[in-house]
Amino acid sequence: MNKRKTIHQSFMIFILILAIIIPLRSQERPMVLGYYPSWNKTVYPHTLIPFDHLTHICHAFIFPYEDGSLDLSSFTYDPELIAACHANGVKVIISVGGWDTERTPRFAVMAQDSAARRAFVENITQFCIDNGYDGIDMDWEYPPADIREFTSMLFRELRSALSMVNKPMSLSIAAPSADPNDRYDWSVMNEVLDWVGVMTYDYYGSWTAKAGPNSPLYGTLSTTDQGWIDRSVNHYMNEKGVSPEKLCIGTPFYGWQFEASAMYGPITGARQLRYFQIEPLISDGWTRYWDNATRTPYLINPERTRVISYDDPESIIEKCNYIKYHGLRGTIIWALGQDFINNKTVLLDILGSELSTYIRVLDRIAQPAACELRPNFPNPFNTATRIPFSLKHTDTVNIRILSIDGKYGFTLVRDTFEPGSYEITFQASSLPSGIYFCIMETGNTIQTRKMALVK
Repeated sequence: MNKRKTIHQSFMIFILILAIIIPLRSQERPMVLGYYPSWNKTVYPHTLIPFDHLTHICHAFIFPYEDGSLDLSSFTYDPELIAACHANGVKVIISVGGWDTERTPRFAVMAQDSAARRAFVENITQFCIDNGYDGIDMDWEYPPADIREFTSMLFRELRSALSMVNKPMSLSIAAPSADPNDRYDWSVMNEVLDWVGVMTYDYYGSWTAKAGPNSPLYGTLSTTDQGWIDRSVNHYMNEKGVSPEKLCIGTPFYGWQFEASAMYGPITGARQLRYFQIEPLISDGWTRYWDNATRTPYLINPERTRVISYDDPESIIEKCNYIKYHGLRGTIIWALGQDFINNKTVLLDILGSELSTYIRVLDRIAQPAACELRPNFPNPFNTATRIPFSLKHTDTVNIRILSIDGKYGFTLVRDTFEPGSYEITFQASSLPSGIYFCIMETGNTIQTRKMALVK
C-alpha cells in the first residue's frame, strides 16, 4: 500500500508541475523582433530605439564565405547597441544573410562542403560568444531545393554547437512567405529552430505585373494572386507542421509605390518607400483608401498615376489582433527606424503596445453557458493581470481599460471570436497605481469589472 501511495503522490506532483508550467509558458509575451541594419547606426542610433516595445533585435547583416569564414565587410560593429539591449532586457541576435545576388550563393557552396560547414559553425558560434549575441538568425534567401540534405546538416550542426555554449542561444530563420518547393526539411527545422520568422511582405513589387498590397492580411486568388498572410500562416502550420508558438509573421515599416492608376492595375514600374516618406504624402494631396478585404491601406496621388501600398496604424492593429487571436509567437519587423517621424517611432509604438497584451485560448470545445467578463486575477495586481472572458456565440468583442479619473483609456482587443473561453493578459508596467475599469462590449452586452493596480 505504501508503494502504491508513493506512486500516486509522485504522479499527482507531476500533474501539479504540468499545471503550473504549461500556463506559464503560454503566458509568454508575444515576440516583437525588429531588424536593425548595422549601416543605419549613424542615421538611427540605438539611443532612439524604444526598447520597451521590443523583445528581440536582429543585428543585420553578416555573410559566410565559401570556406566557412565570416564576411564582415559591410557590417558595422555596435557594442553599445548590444549593451543597451541587455540593459533593457532585450535579446540581440546576429543576422546572417539577407538578399544579395553576389554573396547569397556562398551559403550553398559552404553548406555542401563538410569542412567549410564545420568552420562556419565554429566561426559564427565564437562570433556570438565574443560579441555578446544571444543567438543566430539565418536569413538565407533561399536554399536551393536540391541541396536540402546539406541544408539540414548545417542547421543540425548549428543547433548542436549552440546547445554546448554556457548560455542558451537561439536559432531561427527568416523564411519565405511559402515553401512550396520544400527548400527545407521541416521535420528537421521544426526540431532545431526556436522560431520561424515568415517574411509576409513583398507580395507585390517591381517584379509583378500589377499593383497590389505589400502585406495583405487576407485575400483571394482572384485578387491577391501573389498570396496573403493568413494563407502563409496556414501553409506553415498545416503543410509544414510549424506550431503557432514558433511562428512569427512579418510587419513591414515600408511600402511600394507603383506607377499605376489603380490598385490591382497594370504597372510600368515600382520602388520601395519607407513609412517616414509615405506618411507626409497624405497632407500633400494624396488620398488614403482602406481595402477592407485585405485589411490594408493604400494611397493614390492627385493625378491618379501612382499607387502606394503600405502599413499604417490601423493595419498594424489588425496584424496584432491576428497574432493574438491565433496564438502566434509574434512578429518580425523590417526595419527599425523606418517609421521614425517627429522623434517618434509611429508604428513601433502601436505594435509594441498592442502586443504587450495577449490572448490565450482556454477552451473552444465546451460551449460556455453565457457571455461573461470574469474577475481578473490577481486583483489587486502589480504590473500584469489576467482577464478571463467567455462567449456563448460567435461575437465581436471590444475590451477596453479606463482609469477611474479618466486620464488613461485604451483598447486591449477588438476582434471577432468564436464560442469558447479566453484569457487576455494585461501589461500595466507603464501605468500608475490606481483603480481601473475593464469594460467588455459585445453585440448585445456591456459588462464592467473593477481592478486595482498597486505598485
